Amino acid sequence: MLVSISMIVVIATLFIANYRSANKRTDLIMAAQTLVADLHLAQNNSLGLVKYNGEVPFGGWGVNFVSSTTSYTLFADLNAPDDPSGYMKYDEGEGEVNYGARVRTLPANIIISNIKTISVPSEAYANVTFLPPNPQTNIYNGTATSSSLEIELKESRNNTVKTVVVNFLGLIEVRD
Repeated sequence: MLVSISMIVVIATLFIANYRSANKRTDLIMAAQTLVADLHLAQNNSLGLVKYNGEVPFGGWGVNFVSSTTSYTLFADLNAPDDPSGYMKYDEGEGEVNYGARVRTLPANIIISNIKTISVPSEAYANVTFLPPNPQTNIYNGTATSSSLEIELKESRNNTVKTVVVNFLGLIEVRD
């Protein structure tokens, strides 16, 4: 009887430990998939000419990422392509939730650990904007455009990482 109870306790302990580990991985996978969905939402908002505060944004819709944070912002780029001072940049008035923007907070213990472009291995921030009608994909790090962006999401409890990649064609994928 004692041997049977001991075996049940050991098996239950292994099951519970494995279950918790699987839950942590699931949170990270869901966060990466939600990020992909939000990038597609920005793309669709640009294609659909979705209005922000009653007007179609001149620069389309985009997503702003800041390294070492737990959130990102889906925003409307109100500046026209011929305005170099604000085009492809996230400005304070462009992320108002009441007008259609979104601020997405990542699950607990998950952060945007790194942002990479082809030329720079670690960025402080980056924006991906989609300019209608194509929608043309712009990846901008504050000083220059790039043809690819990698956003690393890190789960801090066991240091697992998922990478979301966006390229200049607007294709988005999740890599392990």
